[in-house]
Amino acid sequence: MTNSNFQLLQLTIGDNAETWSSAGFDVMELPNGKPVCQVGSVQLLFDPTGGGGISGAAVYGMSGVIDSLKFDKAPNLTPSSIDACPRSIHPNGVTQIDHLVVTTPDCDRTTLAFESIGIHSRKVRTFGNDEAKMRQTFFWLGDVILELVGPDQSEANSHALFWGLALISDNLQATADYLGKRCTQVKPAVQPGRKITTIKTREIGITTSLAVMSPHTKAN
Repeated sequence: MTNSNFQLLQLTIGDNAETWSSAGFDVMELPNGKPVCQVGSVQLLFDPTGGGGISGAAVYGMSGVIDSLKFDKAPNLTPSSIDACPRSIHPNGVTQIDHLVVTTPDCDRTTLAFESIGIHSRKVRTFGNDEAKMRQTFFWLGDVILELVGPDQSEANSHALFWGLALISDNLQATADYLGKRCTQVKPAVQPGRKITTIKTREIGITTSLAVMSPHTKAN
């Protein structure tokens, strides 16, 4: 765990669990009948009434609304209870979440909101030309990276949103072979030494953007 004060424990996904099963994710039922999928240290809770995409998150060490992002308490989950869960490899080869992507029209505003509760940025990267320069700001939520993406210069005063997930597979080509036409061809990622494929979520009814990456290397 990179940041012992905060740990991403759960994400609420506004999808039917069957759509994730069709992409090779193991789904199980909690005693209350709710379908969930355990991906590394994070539990995905499926709630199709939530309107699609990622509607909320539970992070150990915090709760409330952070710049329009909803963070709930997960009373039955703690880092130790998650650590006690066996780590399974899903049929598609996914083992854990690499990063949770959040979009914002105002990187400064959202960064200040996170830093005000003790979640501090670890790295900032800008890319693109001067007319449309973008910024990525990286935070740690335990062993999951929160990647904040938005324009380098703030734009319209709209909301920050949970946008998608980047997952990890120890054998990315095997994952791509399993998914077949449900994903793009494997290509080099922005991070040196890593590769990436994008799951064609719209074609299979998943409302959350999903990419799968090869593991981190010593260089990144």
